[in-house]
Amino acid sequence: MKVLKLLFISILFDAIFYNANIYTVDDDFSLAEAMAIKDGKIVKIGSTAHIISHYSSGTQVDLEGKFIYPGINDAHAHLYGLGGNMRGVELKGTSSFKEIVQKLVDFKTKTNSAFIVGRGWDQNDWETKAFPTKDTLDVLFPNTPVALTRVDGHAMLVNQKALDLAQITKDTPVEGGEIIQHNGKLTGILIDNPMILVEEIIPPLTEEEIKEALQKAQSVAVMYGLTSLTDAGLPRRVIEVIEELYAEGTMKLRMNIMVSNSM
Repeated sequence: MKVLKLLFISILFDAIFYNANIYTVDDDFSLAEAMAIKDGKIVKIGSTAHIISHYSSGTQVDLEGKFIYPGINDAHAHLYGLGGNMRGVELKGTSSFKEIVQKLVDFKTKTNSAFIVGRGWDQNDWETKAFPTKDTLDVLFPNTPVALTRVDGHAMLVNQKALDLAQITKDTPVEGGEIIQHNGKLTGILIDNPMILVEEIIPPLTEEEIKEALQKAQSVAVMYGLTSLTDAGLPRRVIEVIEELYAEGTMKLRMNIMVSNSM
């Protein structure tokens, strides 16, 4: 046993983590206290005393009782959608339409975007819980289309420029949704299927922009412990870019992809 112990110590490991609560997710869902890492792989887990005495590393990390979990899999995700949203205006947590307007003005000043998109607003979080209207957006952005998707993805606020580009009028036929009007005038609120008409006029991302969006989304996923996921619907163009990222070694998440019925 002494010879075996010396053999273990003679191998310098990448890192040793100890004084932790490690969920092994074995058949007994047992807990461990420490682990030894070599070449990016877990070689051994066990008690702190055992790992420290049997393995050696220049990097030893006392986790002070923190938890370590296996990588998490998300069975229904929209990684590319997350990355695309991160390119626009983040509207989650806004407390009023006035706050949204200020975010849009700041975004336009910073990026000079030719088409402003955003997502995450929810009028139920505001003091005034009615749907907003496009009037202020028409004044501030008369020549820049604006499309702001609600947090649940089932409603969109757009300005007149976006309506014109999408050729939406008060007489546009609707099936599977609604183009909300007030006193015979468009309010800028679209529900469900009419949103597609606006989505179709949003300029597509370039290959480099797609890569950037995917890598930003990957950073968020990894931060929350995801190591694999299923992306529920991607067009061929995006899938091909993902394959390029794997070839470059920059896509680390393991992905199972549902192919969407669009190019």
